Amino acid sequence: MRRSAGRRRPARPRRPVGSRPKRAALLLIGHGSRVPSANRLLREVARGLRGVFPGRAVEIAYLEAAPPDIREGIERCVSRGATRILIVPYFLYLGGHVGRDLPRAAVAARRRHEGLEVRIAAHLGRDRRLLEIVADRSRRGLRACRWS
Repeated sequence: MRRSAGRRRPARPRRPVGSRPKRAALLLIGHGSRVPSANRLLREVARGLRGVFPGRAVEIAYLEAAPPDIREGIERCVSRGATRILIVPYFLYLGGHVGRDLPRAAVAARRRHEGLEVRIAAHLGRDRRLLEIVADRSRRGLRACRWS
C-alpha cells in the first residue's frame, strides 16, 4: 500500500536516555579547520582510541570550521546507545573553547536528552609525556638542520 506524498507515519516516541542500560561513549573534540586534510588527524586519533577501547563508541566532533559539530557528535553517540558521554578535548590549553564552549555543549546535551550524563575529561595541558614529544621533535629538527 502506497502512502500519499504529503502523509507521514507518526514518529515513535523516543525512549528517554536515562531508561536505557548504562553505556559510556567517548566524544573526541578538536578545533577543526577549513583545510580538510588538517581534520584527518582527529579521525586518526579516534581510530586509535577505538583500538584502545574496543566495543566502546568513539565519535569525533569539531568546534569550528568542519563537520560534525559537537551537537551532531553527541547525537551520534546517543544513536549508538550511549547514556553517558565523556567529552575528550584534544586541546593543549584551557582557553575559551575548553573552559566555556564545552561545558555549554554538555549542558545543552543534557537538556535535549533526559537522563543523559555528560562529563568532560581534562584537556591535554601540561603533561610530562607531551614534554617528551616536544623534546623529541626538537632533537629531530636540530639534526635535520645539522645544528647539533
